[in-house]
Amino acid sequence: MAIRWTIEEGIGRLMMDQPPSNTMTMQFFNEFRHWIDIVLYETGLKAIIIHGNGRHFSSGADLNELLFNLDRQIMVENYRSFTMLEQLGIPVISSIRGVCLGSAFELALFSNFRICADDAVLGLPEATFNLMPGIGGIQRTAALAGKSKALEIILRGLTFSASDALAMGLVDAVVPKRNALPVALNFARALPEKMMKGHRDIYLKKFLNPLNVSE
Repeated sequence: MAIRWTIEEGIGRLMMDQPPSNTMTMQFFNEFRHWIDIVLYETGLKAIIIHGNGRHFSSGADLNELLFNLDRQIMVENYRSFTMLEQLGIPVISSIRGVCLGSAFELALFSNFRICADDAVLGLPEATFNLMPGIGGIQRTAALAGKSKALEIILRGLTFSASDALAMGLVDAVVPKRNALPVALNFARALPEKMMKGHRDIYLKKFLNPLNVSE
């Protein structure tokens, strides 16, 4: 299994489970598409947290598999499954530690909130492999960081630190690495039962800032 799905007290946890780097293989994408089709009809969920097993969120797509499976239809299906996160009607929170690159960063960008450990390295390095982000990373980065910064990141294949991601508006909080998942869980518990998308900044200020401790 490439992912592990658990629910406790209304909080779902989707863990990428191919340590140490939690590479997103074809198996991962297949399981993710199956999972999203099921969870759309899951009742009683208050929030979902996406995280990796161990030190890293994910190093992104498996390059060997990707280069041999550059099929447009597969990319479209993967993009569709990521966009479906927005149709769940509940907050989706990415808890990011270690590396979060390429397709993994694109997945995080489709979350409603991103809580990032201070040791994280994020980015879209596809250009360094003569590729381009293909699962929404271009549009999401532009929407959050602005078009000029998005072009620089994408065309140069940049990676960057958690603090730089925060400054660019690509993550919502930076916390000590040991706090990344606990803060995400407490934030999920604090959010209202029915999240209103237009109140995102209010939720961050009211429910996340008090949890964003640096000790």
